[in-house]
Amino acid sequence: MPGMEEFFERAQAFEQQMRDAQGDLERSVVTGRSADGTVTVLATGLGKLQAVRVDPAVYEQRDAEALQEAIAQAVRAAAANAGRLAEQKMGPVEITLH
Repeated sequence: MPGMEEFFERAQAFEQQMRDAQGDLERSVVTGRSADGTVTVLATGLGKLQAVRVDPAVYEQRDAEALQEAIAQAVRAAAANAGRLAEQKMGPVEITLH
């Protein structure tokens, strides 16, 4: 039966693994794209929004609602991709872009 010292050593090792995974996620970049490919969102693996890129052709269409929906789709896709990456590194987590 493991003693308290072994328990604390395992807990410290687990804590370090989580710190390492968090650092990896902070440095990782995920993308999300709208269904039509006109908007791309870049975020960290922890869900911090880095950039939003819009295809200039969108401006010719002058369709604000379509652009809004494309941005929302891209943000949702980036959040989902960040969540999958975080789950690979740390186990089940929920990511919210901010």
